[in-house]
Amino acid sequence: MQETNAQRAYDYLRSCLVQGEFLPGARIRYGPVGKKLGISATPVREAIGQLANEGFVELVPQLGAVVRQISRDEVIELYELREAIEPYATARAAERIEQSQLDQIGKQLDRMTQLTERTRQSSSKSVPKKTVRSFEQADLAFHMLIIEATGNRTMLRTVGNSHLLTGIFSVARHGYDAGVMQATCDDHKRILTSLQRKKPDAARDAMAVHIRNGLEISLAGITDDDHRWWDASSR
Repeated sequence: MQETNAQRAYDYLRSCLVQGEFLPGARIRYGPVGKKLGISATPVREAIGQLANEGFVELVPQLGAVVRQISRDEVIELYELREAIEPYATARAAERIEQSQLDQIGKQLDRMTQLTERTRQSSSKSVPKKTVRSFEQADLAFHMLIIEATGNRTMLRTVGNSHLLTGIFSVARHGYDAGVMQATCDDHKRILTSLQRKKPDAARDAMAVHIRNGLEISLAGITDDDHRWWDASSR
């Protein structure tokens, strides 16, 4: 994707996926996206082709581009991939990380903590979508900043893609509440503390536990309807 307009379309669509604006099963229409960006449908089609190659969307006959719905087994595989990479990366980051990077990671955790406290104090039974999106964005940034500290671009791209897929899943499948948000913040605090203390083994273990906890939360959100859909789609 060397064309500027195609890259713009790709960046825009990927950002929409990260922010939960396109949920699993949603159609992405070339024309409206192009109109919004002030470009033709051709670069949008090229950008969507790239997203399809990366596994984020499917090109369905007579429907066009549709955001993928990932199965329970795929969710497990994505978390297994993360558990294979991120604990190692976090240990490496503990050896290499600079204070400025620690400060940036701390800011993301502070943001997540603020959102959690706001949710805890709210009288609403459900967490607003805006809060969920902000929390997800800070969560993603927390993890990506740690990977960036390793200096490994290939690892950054691989982990980024797996986070995006699990993020799409989490927005659509499991709900947020103050308890889930607090548990995530607690895990992140243990990870950050290990990084600050330059303790690679502790950082690796804290990240591994966090990823396993994330998988448990995601799987807990799977409903009977999800199982029926997956059973049908596997035939």
